[in-house]
Amino acid sequence: MTLEAATCQMCGRLFMKQSRSPYCPSCSEVDFQNFLKVRDFIREPANKQTTIGALVEATGVSELDITRYIHEGRLIIKDNPAMSIACVRCGKATNAGKVCSACQAEMQQELQGLQASVNKTSARAYRLD
Repeated sequence: MTLEAATCQMCGRLFMKQSRSPYCPSCSEVDFQNFLKVRDFIREPANKQTTIGALVEATGVSELDITRYIHEGRLIIKDNPAMSIACVRCGKATNAGKVCSACQAEMQQELQGLQASVNKTSARAYRLD
């Protein structure tokens, strides 16, 4: 594994990057503690109807960080019906991850169409031995 110098996106310090994290070790720990704070808050049954705005106020973690946790797949919000983020493809509100269910179905159809196209093309290929 090659170490490379990087600038921490949170504090701006130079550090030797050892993982995919854009943060230095001390900021990574702060980010992890913020994630735990958010995760533990939404796991409470009394907080199942919490919106992202209320979550920001209750935990002190920025909306940008909360959205990043959801996009990274670290924070699952499908059990929290009041909490949603914008679909990265169409912009509609979703609580099923980065992409709404309609876009997921559309992308699946496109993928199946491409797969059928590839299979049809490869069926016409001939071997010359």
